[in-house]
Amino acid sequence: MAEPRAPKQDTTFQPKCHPEPRQFRCPFPPGRVGVTQPRPVPCTVLVHLNGKLVPHDQAAISPFDHGFLFGDGVYEGLRAFSHNGQTRIIGQDRHTRRFNLGLAACGINWDTAQMAALTRQLLDANNLADAFVYWQVTRGTPDLSAGPTRSRVPKHINSAAAPLPPTVFGYCSPMPALNLTGGVPALKRASLEPDLRWHQGHIKSISLLGNVIAAINGARNHQADEALFIRTLRTASGTEQHLLTEGSYTNAVVVLGTGDSARWLTPSDASVSILAGVTRDLLLDLEPRLVKADITRDEVLSASEVLLVGTTTMVTTVTHLDGRQVAQTPGPVARHLHTVLCRAIAEHRDH
Repeated sequence: MAEPRAPKQDTTFQPKCHPEPRQFRCPFPPGRVGVTQPRPVPCTVLVHLNGKLVPHDQAAISPFDHGFLFGDGVYEGLRAFSHNGQTRIIGQDRHTRRFNLGLAACGINWDTAQMAALTRQLLDANNLADAFVYWQVTRGTPDLSAGPTRSRVPKHINSAAAPLPPTVFGYCSPMPALNLTGGVPALKRASLEPDLRWHQGHIKSISLLGNVIAAINGARNHQADEALFIRTLRTASGTEQHLLTEGSYTNAVVVLGTGDSARWLTPSDASVSILAGVTRDLLLDLEPRLVKADITRDEVLSASEVLLVGTTTMVTTVTHLDGRQVAQTPGPVARHLHTVLCRAIAEHRDH
């Protein structure tokens, strides 16, 4: 008599969590931007790839994708957080507009209006509320029927061929919960690095080699957490200007002087090519004392406060520049801008 056949196993992928919640270690001290708290961490991270949610270790992108071969693509980073029982994205509309402008500048066709819904789908699939969310859209993979190709110009540019379908990738990773009521700015070390990058800084390009090299040099030489770029420009009279541009992953704010006469400055994008940071633009809208201006290297070194602002950084005080201590605790401007930003987010004024 034949043995009864074992029931067929269900091979449908089911995301699994650790049976015991892991302790998620917050990168900031308690009482600052976030707090240490336990949370279930998925064993397998689900990512978005070209319209589907797949396990991260099963996501496959062609090695001939233009993003892989040329760094031909644009990305966007979002901050999701839980507030009053709801998951929200800080500055969602601002991020969408910037993403759309970057893709348009590169001639990559993807409807950024769907990013909000796809972001919530990604967060739900990974059971996350407080998270960093990354989206990347590249020009895509060319037709390989005639063999591998490394052409920088897609066929449709000079023919009736259809444009390449873009490659769309997204993932999310846990972040500490935001403290919107009692936190204070975090602290980081920074270095000053020469800005040798391209002059299309308004595009949030995935080609970040210049940023990576600067960040590595700053970490190696000064134990820096962030690299601030200084770009050398030649004026009409032939003299050189050494101007602050931005960080490798943040925007910068510099305070010159103290008290009521202090100047609160952020680099002018009319003089140097930088990214229109969402957090920076939001603070410019919220605080009239913060203005755009040219900031020289000497002014950075003599500033009363040097701040970093960004999607995950929020408002952060620089304590060391090139290994030299410039602050021990957040200054009055850092505390004020942090409070203004947190209040705007809590009151839904971050659109």
